[in-house]
Amino acid sequence: MSTKFPLISVIVPNYNHEKYLKQRLDSIFNQTYQNFEVIILDDFSTDNSRDILIEAAKNPKVTHLVFNEKNTKNTFTQWSKGISLAKGEYIWIAESDDFCDSDFIEIMIRPLLKNSNTTLSFCQSHRVNQHGEITGNWISHTDSLTPGFFSKDFVMDGNAFIEKFLIFKNVIPNASAVLFRKSIKLEKYLQ
Repeated sequence: MSTKFPLISVIVPNYNHEKYLKQRLDSIFNQTYQNFEVIILDDFSTDNSRDILIEAAKNPKVTHLVFNEKNTKNTFTQWSKGISLAKGEYIWIAESDDFCDSDFIEIMIRPLLKNSNTTLSFCQSHRVNQHGEITGNWISHTDSLTPGFFSKDFVMDGNAFIEKFLIFKNVIPNASAVLFRKSIKLEKYLQ
């Protein structure tokens, strides 16, 4: 695998998000960075998700389509299952009720490729209503700690990040806004 364009494993855990699935999957399949696999996991949805996901699985980027036979009632179980199926060096958990810009992976992979000690890359997110309309962002959520800090790119030691921010509040409120190295073995924390 080329270090310039490493494989990204995109995990799409779904439960009853039929009305968001097409937009979410299109936003993944249409990325400018194209070396990725898609792992779709459905947690026994009771809506029309199954039909949408079966159609999406025709895309050659989809390497796994897994339908649970009963609902796990636990998103982290789905995340862990996806990570265990992932072949990529990097993981993106792309929640099914979200969507992203077409250059998301291209931008998020840069800090990880630039420094082998960087374990995760995240970005700000827009708040979006059920109609896909942008209603705000998360800047006000993080500005209460350090005004303006999260409005620009930064690299920080993980322990310092925890001490300065995460012990006070979750400053990464959107799991879909994170790309991380599979080698950090998050599975043990998702049990």
